[in-house]
Amino acid sequence: MRSWSDEVLNALIQAGHLETYPDGALIYAAGEPCPDIHVILSGVLEWQWTSPDGGRAVEDFIPPGEVANFIAVLTGETSVHHQRARGLTRLFHIPALALNAQFDRDPTLSASLLRLIAARARGLHDRLGRHSLMPFRARLAYQLLALARRYGVPDGEGVTLNLRLSQEDLAALLMASRQYLNREFRWFLDRQLVRTRYGRVSLLDMDTLRDISEGREVHP
Repeated sequence: MRSWSDEVLNALIQAGHLETYPDGALIYAAGEPCPDIHVILSGVLEWQWTSPDGGRAVEDFIPPGEVANFIAVLTGETSVHHQRARGLTRLFHIPALALNAQFDRDPTLSASLLRLIAARARGLHDRLGRHSLMPFRARLAYQLLALARRYGVPDGEGVTLNLRLSQEDLAALLMASRQYLNREFRWFLDRQLVRTRYGRVSLLDMDTLRDISEGREVHP
């Protein structure tokens, strides 16, 4: 949206509204109408699914500065996920009607939106391929690196994720049991590839993590 004109952005700002959600608040449930897009201003938006027996799987943790729900708004369909706030989260809601009015007024806006959706689809397909074919250890390394690209802050010893992430969260991202994740994560901790401190995960050896994520052999 940075490439959109001031006129378009001002119209969307006038049509939208700001909402603040406490940690854990359910913004939209899966299967419910999703009538607007969200600009994440602070906090994190979690896209998750839950099972009747209490299981949880997470597709994504969306950081500040990103925009969510374009596909649901453009197709007029319901939310695919349960959408929850992580931490105190501020979202700017832009109604579908206001967004569609700008597309009707300026069809060139669609090109930037298509590029965004295509980039996200490519990332999702990459994750699905790895989930299907790569060993779990490689998937875990890949997921840690992906989180570092979004949330990583260099700190002298490595890169620390600016996101409180429990091992239960990691297990949900990888759609694995917490017990299995704990065992594999311990392998990374024992080799000092990662560190946990005060609820934060730090990546200490990015090169080795990249080798593992690509399935290259790493000596014990």
